Amino acid sequence: MTLEALIFGGIGTLAEVAELDRAAWNAAFRAHGISWNWSWDTYAELMRPGGDRQLAARYAAHLGESVDADLLDHTHQNHFATMLAGGVPLRPGVARVMNWAARGGVKLALVSRSDMEPVRALLMATARARGGVPFDVAILRGDVTRMAPDPEAMEAALIALNLGPARALAIVDTPVALHAARDAGLRTLAFPGRLAETEPEDFEGMTIAHALGPEALISAWRGESREAAE
Repeated sequence: MTLEALIFGGIGTLAEVAELDRAAWNAAFRAHGISWNWSWDTYAELMRPGGDRQLAARYAAHLGESVDADLLDHTHQNHFATMLAGGVPLRPGVARVMNWAARGGVKLALVSRSDMEPVRALLMATARARGGVPFDVAILRGDVTRMAPDPEAMEAALIALNLGPARALAIVDTPVALHAARDAGLRTLAFPGRLAETEPEDFEGMTIAHALGPEALISAWRGESREAAE
């Protein structure tokens, strides 16, 4: 059996975008005259459990306030796309791995809780750095009804790839994505981003990459636990 596909479990596995996402939310609040201003700690806590599309709705419920969460979410996604289009560097080793996969015939999939516009903006902004290597499959928030840690998106990626979980590896940057991948039966490589800083224990015993590289991918897919600093 050979490794036939890599599933990137969120745009945070491609680029460190959490701070831009937080800024986009705060810009949306200002645009609609709402006095909220999420600190990093507030944003990280809202992101930690995953499971829904509506951070604003959950935060409003916590405060006992009423807002148009759908409108806020739409404005946030637009601001986020604009910020991403301004340019963002790929995380260490991402371009190397994507080119390695393309040369070896390993398919590439992206799973994201974002809408099409932010994802398109990120991919356009990083196309040159990736050497133009595209994704074969993209499963975005509009393609599923349940968000990570539910495995629906990961399972949909496998269906689109026409592969069983044993033939693919998920690259995950947060515990939420990790749980979704594991529940879909996938082996995983931990590539923790900033949002995972408060929960490092979730990645204990796993292959952990601080920079992506083929050796770490193969090690994780084979189920070998080790620290991998490519």
